[in-house]
Amino acid sequence: MGTLLRDLVLRIDSTHWFGQLVGTSGWASRVPWILGIVNLVGVYFATFALKGPLVRHDPNNLTRLVVITGFFGGFTSYSSLYVSLGSIWHVSVPGAIFTALLAILSGVAVAWLGVRSWSR
Repeated sequence: MGTLLRDLVLRIDSTHWFGQLVGTSGWASRVPWILGIVNLVGVYFATFALKGPLVRHDPNNLTRLVVITGFFGGFTSYSSLYVSLGSIWHVSVPGAIFTALLAILSGVAVAWLGVRSWSR
């Protein structure tokens, strides 16, 4: 279900909204922005669930495995994001490094927000 939802979201034509911001050529035009947003949404809700309703569940609990590993594992795709780094790398090595660092740091920040959201 998570993979299907991600596929449906990725069909959104994102060229209109970010093309004006980053242009249509250069390394920034090769970044899969929608996939980055999907990953951040998935990370937020996965950490929110792990800190909240699934916090007391055993790591091998079927519900936890289905929700976190199954749904959110299918919904997010950091591997696809990093495959895109190859095409960015051929245009701009600093751009590829910046994209990788941005993906990692934003993922950590959103995970922290997910944990903090349940704590309040």
